[in-house]
Amino acid sequence: MKVYSNFDALEVKTPTACGMGNFDGVHLGHQRLIHELVTRADKEGLESFVVTFEPHPLKILSPKDAPPLITSLEQKKKLIENYGVKNLLLIPFTKKFSQMSYEEFVERILVEKLDAKLVVVGYNFLFGKGGKGTAEELKSIGLQKGFETLIIPPVAVNGRIVSSTIIRDMIESGNMKEAKALLGRPFSIRGKVVKGEAIGRKLGFPTANVFLSSYIIKPAFGVYAVLISRNGKLYHGVANIGQKPTFKSKANVFSITLEVHIFDFNEQIYGEEIEVYFIEKIREERAFRDVESLLLQVKMDIEKARSILDHI
Repeated sequence: MKVYSNFDALEVKTPTACGMGNFDGVHLGHQRLIHELVTRADKEGLESFVVTFEPHPLKILSPKDAPPLITSLEQKKKLIENYGVKNLLLIPFTKKFSQMSYEEFVERILVEKLDAKLVVVGYNFLFGKGGKGTAEELKSIGLQKGFETLIIPPVAVNGRIVSSTIIRDMIESGNMKEAKALLGRPFSIRGKVVKGEAIGRKLGFPTANVFLSSYIIKPAFGVYAVLISRNGKLYHGVANIGQKPTFKSKANVFSITLEVHIFDFNEQIYGEEIEVYFIEKIREERAFRDVESLLLQVKMDIEKARSILDHI
């Protein structure tokens, strides 16, 4: 998949089919849109493009209201590519860009730059200054400009409409099974393994301390059964995300850590990137009165995690 971040310099040689949206999470609704986009593009000899914005528009327009992201940019790229999209256009979202009317957006980007013959959007898609451009407005303009607009209806799972907002609520509540049902895969955090305080290793349970981006959503504090992807191989493990209340100090009182114990694994992986898939929450995070009580609970957590992971 080719990735473009400068639409002014973009030149297309083949008419395109474009799917537009934020695509945070690349959930089942997004996947339905991408499937329709790729299917139609292949059928009609069009070049498939996903058009999205970087950063999330609210990060610029109203930072205090900007939601934490379900997927990092790198995760988003990988997921979109996996669904067969040939090109990804990342439009830099700035205050200046936010002043562009939806009519100008259509003319400058979809018509002039992308030579779009098909545009695929979700039922609730908004674009242009003040979000005045709707999916129906796009459909109307398309009839005049020579492209078809395909509006994807809401996708529902168990009677609930799939949306990034609902998925965020599930993740922040620790409901990983429900989040997986709407994402179409387990929620995951990808990050570099960094040096921690080595408390787990001293206790006999070495852990990988995963760097947490401030922009990525954090699951509810607690202990989880997890899968860990490293260099294309999948491992089983248990993870704690939170503030390590048993070992709380002035240095970490406000910090959030993700520590992962990988079963039957003792390699040195500092500096490597791993992806942690949250399968099921085992318990809440809590402080223990002494190290012995903590060790007993960790052993129970490991057994519980093994049992969960052996049955997925």
